[in-house]
Amino acid sequence: MPPLSQALRKESPKGYAAMEEMPESAPAPQKEPGQAMGGNAFIRCPLPPFNATSDTLRQFNESGKTPTRRVIPLPIQTVAGGSTTIINNTSVTGSGSSSGGGTTPVTVTAKTVTLNAGTLLPGDVLVTSVTASKIAVLMIVGSSDLCEIRIYGDPVTQAADVGRVADTAVAFEITPGVVTDVILDTNPLQFNWQNRLFVNQDAPQTTNLYITVLNNTAGAVTPSVTITYLPLE
Repeated sequence: MPPLSQALRKESPKGYAAMEEMPESAPAPQKEPGQAMGGNAFIRCPLPPFNATSDTLRQFNESGKTPTRRVIPLPIQTVAGGSTTIINNTSVTGSGSSSGGGTTPVTVTAKTVTLNAGTLLPGDVLVTSVTASKIAVLMIVGSSDLCEIRIYGDPVTQAADVGRVADTAVAFEITPGVVTDVILDTNPLQFNWQNRLFVNQDAPQTTNLYITVLNNTAGAVTPSVTITYLPLE
């Protein structure tokens, strides 16, 4: 192995000789008024929006100050055709077809049905039906007196549920036919439904809404039941 004095270089390699004086650096280009700064000629190629990191989100233009987005922006989503639904209070307006090939507005308005149950003694049960809609969104139920209100989709389930005591679970075999069960015992005697859909289960389907009114109090009551709903069919 040669000694250290022979291993050390005494001269720089060709092209790497030290310079006596450093050349003056060229001044940075000045941006003239009204002239836009061009993009970075060495900026990396655009990337699809699969990730978000400091490397993929930004690079810099020639000035080194204005960030340039590298990720390709997602296209603006547009909807072609279809219908438009506008909900304003209890009216729903959409687009329907017409014989001329255009669209005609379809308006659905909330309706109200009233049932006068008459005088119910303690323990009495009124089993009846009212005409409403084949399919409807139940909105509000109210009564002029204390009572329990049960709504069903078919008369078979209604009859099988007559003997059920208030505040007890519905039998498993009749659960699908029970639409709602509301006890109105506190003022105001009104209940507002959320996401309560009524579907008539008759074969063939009818517009009957099967309702049972019960008196669970210790005295006589004369309830007048009012149901507000939004008919869908």
